[in-house]
Amino acid sequence: MRSVAAISAFFLSVFSAAAGADPAPREAAYALYAAGDYEGAVGAAKAAGGADNLAFAARALNAEAYFAEDRKEARRTAGRAVDAAQEALEDDPGKIEAHLQAAIGYALRGANMGSARVFLTNLPARARRHIDAALALDPDNPWALSTSAAWRLEVYRRGGGSIYGANPDEGYREFIKARALAPDNMTIAYECALRLIASGRDEWRKFALDCLRAARGGAPHTDFERRIKARADALARAYRDGPEAVAAFVKTQP
Repeated sequence: MRSVAAISAFFLSVFSAAAGADPAPREAAYALYAAGDYEGAVGAAKAAGGADNLAFAARALNAEAYFAEDRKEARRTAGRAVDAAQEALEDDPGKIEAHLQAAIGYALRGANMGSARVFLTNLPARARRHIDAALALDPDNPWALSTSAAWRLEVYRRGGGSIYGANPDEGYREFIKARALAPDNMTIAYECALRLIASGRDEWRKFALDCLRAARGGAPHTDFERRIKARADALARAYRDGPEAVAAFVKTQP
C-alpha cells in the first residue's frame, strides 16, 4: 500500500506556514528531499523542529522506505516514519500530513512482512484510524482520498476485506475523486493505476490505463517523482507483456 508522494508547492506552503523555526533548515530539508537525500532531509527537518517539520521528516522516511529493496530495512525505516509522525501529532493533533504519514508508515511496515504477522500486529487498523482522522479533518484532501483508496484495495486484495471492512468499490470511488481534485499529480495517478490494475477488475481497466498514461506523461520535479515515473513505465511494459508479467510486477510492489 504505497501511497508515498510529493507536491512541491504543497511542501513550500507547509514550510512557509511553520511557526517558530528558522527558515533555512526547512529550505535545506526540502532541497535534500528533492535530490533524493532522504536521510539528510530528515536531519534538517528535525533540526528545524515543530509539527510541520516532523511531519516532513516522516514523509522523507516513508519515501526512503518505499524504495528500500531490503524488507527488514524498509520495515525499520517505516517504523521511524511512524515515530516522527506521532511526534508531530503530539505537537499538533490536527496535522493532516502527520496522520497520513503515520498511516503510510504502518502500511509500508505491513507490506514488508508476512500476512499473519500483519494481522497479529493489527497494522491495517492502525493505518485506517489515521486515514479516517485525516479525512475527518479534510474530506476533499486528494492525498487522504488516495491513501484511503489504496488501503481499501490492498487490504481487500491481501485477504483482509471482511476483517477490516475494506470495500474496494468505495476505494475506486475515492480514487476517482482524488484524480478529479489533483488531475496533474503523477504520483496519485500511478497509485491509482497500480492498485486498480492489481485488482484485476475489467470494469476499472479503462480508468486505470488513463491513470497510467497520466503518470507516465507527468513532468517530475523531485527524485521521488522521477522514480515513480520509472515505475509507471515498468508497469506499462508489464501490462503490454500480459497478465503474468503484471502479476510479477505487482508482487514486487508493497
